[in-house]
Amino acid sequence: MGQERRRAGSNHLEHEEDRESSSADPESPESTGENIDSPDTPQATLENDSDSTNPSQEATNDDGGGISIRDRLQTESSGGVFANKDLVRSDTIIDEDRIVGRDNQLGRVVDNLKPVLQNKGIPDMILSGPSGTGKSLIIHAVCKQIVELCESQNKTFGVLSINCEGPKTADRAVYRLIKAAADDLSVDPGVPQTGVSTDQKLERLYELMREYYNGVIFILDEVDMLEGPYQEAEYNSLIYQLSRARKLADFDGPISLTTITNYADFMTDLNSRAQSSYNPDDIFFDDYDANQLRSILRNRRDAFKPDSLADDVVPLVAALGSQTHGDARKAIDLLRWAGELAERRGTDTVTETDVREAQEKYTENRKLRHISGISTQKKLSIYAVAATAHYVREHLDWIPAGPAFKTYQFIADTMDTGKYSRETFVNHVTEQSTYGALDFERRGKGRGRGVHMYFSLSEDPETVMETIREDSRFENLAHEAATISAVVRERMKQFRSKN
Repeated sequence: MGQERRRAGSNHLEHEEDRESSSADPESPESTGENIDSPDTPQATLENDSDSTNPSQEATNDDGGGISIRDRLQTESSGGVFANKDLVRSDTIIDEDRIVGRDNQLGRVVDNLKPVLQNKGIPDMILSGPSGTGKSLIIHAVCKQIVELCESQNKTFGVLSINCEGPKTADRAVYRLIKAAADDLSVDPGVPQTGVSTDQKLERLYELMREYYNGVIFILDEVDMLEGPYQEAEYNSLIYQLSRARKLADFDGPISLTTITNYADFMTDLNSRAQSSYNPDDIFFDDYDANQLRSILRNRRDAFKPDSLADDVVPLVAALGSQTHGDARKAIDLLRWAGELAERRGTDTVTETDVREAQEKYTENRKLRHISGISTQKKLSIYAVAATAHYVREHLDWIPAGPAFKTYQFIADTMDTGKYSRETFVNHVTEQSTYGALDFERRGKGRGRGVHMYFSLSEDPETVMETIREDSRFENLAHEAATISAVVRERMKQFRSKN
């Protein structure tokens, strides 16, 4: 699948303690030992003021009056349109009678996992297809039933599921699987997150399996995100290990490795070792059409109070969904957002107007909206990356951190503002991958020569710069285009001459 397919984090961002530090960039000697002036780091000062301990937690509004946070939180909402909002949250595991338009896929998953109940072997699976087409929904709905039926037989079936968007590396993914098992069993993970090898973590995972489970399914959602920092994607090694787990763990019960991906040709990108050991039943999920989306939404009408949905709401949401994406998850979210807008208006009915306003808000560019809301120094860092990408003479998909940092320093001096160290600059730029604003990767320079950090923006660099210049503090940078361009080209020239 290659580096050109790398994607940034999304709305399933998991803010984990194991997020990889981006500071390991030996390319830059100035990244350490620098006296930092960080204007975005507030110096907390606690005043000895008796008003600060007022239990009512009164805040001041724009009119100078006070509002009580606690009173507002404890005031019961009047009216409202929702009866059970969880039913229109896309991550809710629903009952099988609410699953629509996926009879073939559902039947195959059920047939594949049914032998668990007789303690027989079960196949590996790969569930592929576009986002929001029921892949995760179906595998987790079936596994929920398998777990309950196994419990009735005094057996324990382990569903060890992780989303691979967060871990990034095989080592972290293995630890997430250990945590999933430990949380399910209410036991201690038994190994630290860092300081031990991946092999030691795998052995601990196998110990938990042997001791507590009669059968196990590993579910690697968004498996193609597990690429890691190296040339060969790290999902290869994890798939190789887990597809052989029954033998490696000396485990007597049935095991399945189920991967989930939006990338239809994922199997062709596996290396030869992974392909030789992983031979899954390939189950494809296509986009939902308008009729299927309408049925899905109607099956969740009881999320709303009786008569709170105007007659044209569900057909309109389904039509919009089928025209733009065929994604049930987004259609369900759109229906919920329309309901939330109706509640904010203080009405007890969701109308077509609410749907169209929710759709308009959805289609706004979330990434640019996020960039508009970050702190001044973070905007400055992103602006430097965008300017480097925009002003370099030739098109570059990946911008080296070194020239971008030099550009950042120049722009900071131009604006007469404080500057981050290189390490902090890199950390705050890579942080934006969590919000889908950019991606990053490290590339080795050769044996003993360290690595370079590279950035790739998910939006057009000029658009990113224009978005940031909407902030009045940055608007004058438009007049510095020629100078910034010259700086970028000189820094890139120096970078190339050294590398």
